[in-house]
Amino acid sequence: MRSISPLRSLLSVLVVPALWICSPSLLAQEPEALPQLIPANELVESADEVNLIEEGRTTNQAQLWIELITQRFPHRLTGSPHLKMAQMWVLESFEGWDVEARLEQWGEVEVGFERSVSKGTLLGKTPLELQFTTPAWSAGTDGISRGKVMIELESFEQLEQRKEEYKGAWVLRNPAVSRREGAKRTELMTEVGAAGYIQPGSRDGRLITGGSRNITWDKLPRLPRVTLLYEQFESLLKSVGAGEQKELEFEIHNQFLHGPIPQHNVIVDIKGTQWPDEYVIVQGHIDGWDGAQGACDNGTGVSTTMSAAHMLLANGIKPKRTIRFIFYSGEEQGLLGSRGFVDLHVDELDKISVVLNHDNGTNYLSGIQATAAMLEDFQHVFAPIMKLDPARPFKIHEVDGLKGGSSDHASFLAVGVPGFHWEQSHEGYRRLHHTQYDTIEEVNHEDQRHSSLVVALAALRFANLDHLIDRTMMREPAPRRMGVFLAGDKQTIVGSVSPGGMAAAAGWQEGDLIVSINGVAVDSRSSIVEQLGMAGAAKTFVLKRAEEEVESVLDWSEDPEEAERSAWAAHKAALPAEHEPEPAPASESEPKKE
Repeated sequence: MRSISPLRSLLSVLVVPALWICSPSLLAQEPEALPQLIPANELVESADEVNLIEEGRTTNQAQLWIELITQRFPHRLTGSPHLKMAQMWVLESFEGWDVEARLEQWGEVEVGFERSVSKGTLLGKTPLELQFTTPAWSAGTDGISRGKVMIELESFEQLEQRKEEYKGAWVLRNPAVSRREGAKRTELMTEVGAAGYIQPGSRDGRLITGGSRNITWDKLPRLPRVTLLYEQFESLLKSVGAGEQKELEFEIHNQFLHGPIPQHNVIVDIKGTQWPDEYVIVQGHIDGWDGAQGACDNGTGVSTTMSAAHMLLANGIKPKRTIRFIFYSGEEQGLLGSRGFVDLHVDELDKISVVLNHDNGTNYLSGIQATAAMLEDFQHVFAPIMKLDPARPFKIHEVDGLKGGSSDHASFLAVGVPGFHWEQSHEGYRRLHHTQYDTIEEVNHEDQRHSSLVVALAALRFANLDHLIDRTMMREPAPRRMGVFLAGDKQTIVGSVSPGGMAAAAGWQEGDLIVSINGVAVDSRSSIVEQLGMAGAAKTFVLKRAEEEVESVLDWSEDPEEAERSAWAAHKAALPAEHEPEPAPASESEPKKE
């Protein structure tokens, strides 16, 4: 086996061990005992695949990669120095190997952002350390900021009249205040010189970090915004509301960076021997929200992607078509890196066989979806993977059509390229997703080892097929949208009406209850979705509004997607009667908009 040269130049102070040489702490963590595994040579016939499986079961370094990226580059926010250093680390980890590795610019961030250690204290006889986060691209304090605590008044008119009382104060967001007034109130508190705003975290103790990059250098945010642990916020709200005097002290180190700052993806190609201009893409996003280490979102995806690449390289494996490994930035801001890649590689889209995306945490990869046209190839590719480890089963779920989602595979599906989001158990993921808990301690290293082998073996077998994956009727057409957000226990009530949508044009109102569609009673969101998907572009709705029933027709005849929906319906009708794809596990939850 070959070793990697240590990092140089920019990362000279962060020397990475040679590829197969771990730190003592990592060497002490031996792989768990894996009894009753089928020997590699009984799973596959190819010598390359045998070597790959043995590599994945023994000296697989998935753990090393995730240890390094989370502990050395924990705050990998798009537009930050830590992200750039992490990208250079990935790039330089492939030095000395027979690959083409490069940075590719997809765009710019007008204002960058970087945070470092911050602290907050409730002052008093026994000072209390506060647990909090702040949004990315939000203001910090100018050194230590100490101030009294005040509750935001519910009435904006009263707040405006008494605004001088808030000068220098840390302001608790009033739970009764409409968020629609948020910008106006923030502007007022900035103008009067309040110390900052404080809002509660989730009731379950999570501190979720987000933020908006849509700011300009000539109008930077000036008012700090703190998201405080729910329990601590509620305690402050109760005591201050009862008339107690409280004083807080924050020192928040948030820094804006003058842009524009170029943003890149990292691309690594193992060139194909027979079809070098055809591709199998293995990918994960390297950026993340910077409230913690970004271990499970998405250090895990970076780790399996890097490990898969290095296992192939270490065994001298030459795939028939090019395997391209991509590490995106800008995913958390709206799939910016993957969308940028698609825009820059339009001429290659027809030559991409599959895109394999890992972005759902640390639990082992347990399955993948496939359409009827893809099923035979997928059964071949994943045959050995289904038997790799009885403790970590793998299943192919046949589906009528692939759907998008909220990760980088969706950018490819949107342009007709087969993009797949690995199925994994969601157990524990909600607690970690974008929160203070997303740290290396939450990573299941044995699942990481297994998943990286699944990725490597699947990529190689897809790359060695004698044809590209069949895209026939691959993607379900976009569903019919009414232009409302559904609410209520059964989500049959119109919670709000989107301006410019079909429902708005038809005069629908907030609070309308959807009773029936085309004469069929609906009593849940799923039944509404089912009726919307039925043949026929025009749907007659009966709505209950107060004490009367209102009939309303929504007609999608002019929707450009309607022709595709008709073709899709005809395709499904032509399938054999026994063709009943098994429902796949639900993906990450999406906003319930219809």
